[in-house]
Amino acid sequence: YLVSLVNDVLDMNKLESGEIKLENRLFNMTELLQETADIIDTQAVEAGVAFVLNPYQGIHDWFVGSPLHFRQIIQNIMSNAVKYNREKGFVEVSCQELSNDGIWSEIKFTCVDTGIGMSREFQKHVFDPFAQEQSEARTRYAGTGLGLAIVKELVEQMGGKIEFSSEKALDKRKNVYYNNLRYIIEQIWRHSSVG
Repeated sequence: YLVSLVNDVLDMNKLESGEIKLENRLFNMTELLQETADIIDTQAVEAGVAFVLNPYQGIHDWFVGSPLHFRQIIQNIMSNAVKYNREKGFVEVSCQELSNDGIWSEIKFTCVDTGIGMSREFQKHVFDPFAQEQSEARTRYAGTGLGLAIVKELVEQMGGKIEFSSEKALDKRKNVYYNNLRYIIEQIWRHSSVG
């Protein structure tokens, strides 16, 4: 827990001071999603949570962007979805190419889970540093309260947006994260790099 807290604090400081440098690298969306899901799947099995990664839906599979930071964003979201879930709950992840203009593609990442849910009041603060609705969250779930704050900072630095909704009622507990980012399509990047 202490190591995670120190790392998250360092990441947050770097983000706020503008020290984090986004990459401009070629990456394969399907491979990145699967590699990240494999890590989360192990965590889900240990927690007794069903984890489903739906096949990526999009015309393009190769993009140029910051795969390291995209991975950090989705891994944080999926890890939280497992960590704060209930026994025999589920996490379902999907990613799709919403649109493209021949140069840029808009990618939507969605994570739905049957977690503990959050009150409407707390949802206003879900992306605030150190925000945790339950006082025992740090000890019970070993959470630092910085994961989603880091996610939001990264998403915004990458020119994207993130949204969240939650239901706390026992009969329909559900958390949903929507994350939209834009990436350069690989063919265009290769052409402009050569030209």
